[in-house]
Amino acid sequence: KAGITELPAFVHNISRDEAVVEMVDSNIQRENILPSEKAKAYKMKNEALKRTAGRPKNNLSQNETNCRADEAIAEQVGDSRAQVRRDIRLSELIPELLEYVDLMRIPFTSAVEISYLDKEIQKWLFEYIRDNGLVKPKQIALLRKACETGIMTEGQLIAILNDSQPGRTPST
Repeated sequence: KAGITELPAFVHNISRDEAVVEMVDSNIQRENILPSEKAKAYKMKNEALKRTAGRPKNNLSQNETNCRADEAIAEQVGDSRAQVRRDIRLSELIPELLEYVDLMRIPFTSAVEISYLDKEIQKWLFEYIRDNGLVKPKQIALLRKACETGIMTEGQLIAILNDSQPGRTPST
């Protein structure tokens, strides 16, 4: 319709991982990027950088990983490595909880803590939040601790959340 028959183009031979890095770099610069979009983009770039960087033997970090892709991302975006890791952590949330983060119905820090819970427990927690409203960081910490000490059931989750409400007497 515009009468244009030719377009200038540059063709670069790059690997799939390099293409992912380029795509993420160009998309992440948007002003209003949702937490879910940032999480997915950082995770994709982190994985691509790890694959392209290889595993040098003399570059061990404190947790004995060889590749510091999260640190490279942090330097590029002007954030701390810890913040980039928290952003990536959001990609471990079930889609329903991630949508609540995007809608600002769950605070970012709470969402990061929730991301460490098993997917099944996240489903139960989502249903609880949907039906009862937001849970407090203290409640999430109690859930994480309870999950570490043993098997969690939906009933136990509800009891922990209900019993830890302010002004509530623990149930028997």
